[in-house]
Amino acid sequence: MNSKTKQSARRPSLKVVVPVMLFCIYYPYSWLILSKGSWTGYRWNWIKMWPALPGLMPRAIFFHHIPDVLALAGMLVITIVLAGLLIYLASRRNWLFAVVAPLTFILSALNSMVAYSLYRM
Repeated sequence: MNSKTKQSARRPSLKVVVPVMLFCIYYPYSWLILSKGSWTGYRWNWIKMWPALPGLMPRAIFFHHIPDVLALAGMLVITIVLAGLLIYLASRRNWLFAVVAPLTFILSALNSMVAYSLYRM
């Protein structure tokens, strides 16, 4: 195995992977704090839900019939599991990190668009 093959198969550092993946997961929801408008109780409720918002689509699909508190807990569990899985996958190989990070950002942005449309209702 030559040195070029060894370099491409190296694992990326968790010091890089974790912040980049968390950025890719949560940055698309920054409209919560960056958008114009008054800081009403409704907006603060959405900001409080921010850690669980990546689990919004699974909530809409699987937890639409249960009370909001339980659904929020389900969203949070799904978010933690998905974030952990994505961080694990991204930390396996450099090329996998290069694939998983942009894909995560794109999917999170799409989910954020759904969240924004629900917020504006």
